[in-house]
Amino acid sequence: MGFGSYDSRMRYKERSIRRFNKALLFVVIIGAILTLGFVLGREHAAIKLKTLEIEVTDKDARIKKLQDDMTATRAEAQTATSRFEQLKAQYEKELPPSGPIHDIVDMVRKQIDSGMPPERLAFILRSARAPSNCSDPATKRFIIKTPAYKGAESNISVGEGAVIVSGTGVSSRSKVGQLESWYDPTQLITVTFKKADGETEKKTGTLPFQYSLIAMGREYRFNFSEGEKSFVKVTFDSCEYQ
Repeated sequence: MGFGSYDSRMRYKERSIRRFNKALLFVVIIGAILTLGFVLGREHAAIKLKTLEIEVTDKDARIKKLQDDMTATRAEAQTATSRFEQLKAQYEKELPPSGPIHDIVDMVRKQIDSGMPPERLAFILRSARAPSNCSDPATKRFIIKTPAYKGAESNISVGEGAVIVSGTGVSSRSKVGQLESWYDPTQLITVTFKKADGETEKKTGTLPFQYSLIAMGREYRFNFSEGEKSFVKVTFDSCEYQ
């Protein structure tokens, strides 16, 4: 009896020790895992924090560069604006917004835009001479023919036949829409210039308008405006062409 009781107590004690050791080992393993996780987590957090600090530093540098670029751009824009205002003031001082000089510059710009070589325009300007031996202005009139006009031919002779001028236009309409024989002065008219050498030039426009041409060694300058019903009034002169 004594030995059996002893063995039972010993076995119980041994089992208790083994259970304790297992529990202790489990606690140690869990502790080690937690400790390792904490260490790894802290290192990961440190790495992530360092990465964020680098990203923030990089973004701050880029923002600073953008701000510097914006400041430089604003300064350049202000400089350009100031220069533009200076050039504009100088341009307006040297070239008035209206008048003969402005009109000439506008015509030169249009000629260049249409394809005229600048060298050709410069040659023409250098070759131009002041008018000389000019005639006194004179005024004549002629009938603008329309599709409904049934009268005789109408034209004027300028410079003893150097130029014959005639024209056609659009018929006016009555209140009921019927075509009239006289032209509508608000619509386009076409003026034909027939020179003594047989050459013909035409000008189409709405009144009033101007036109000039060279014939028989003289430059003829015409101003067309609305005259009495059916008529267009022509004021002209001529100068020796050099």
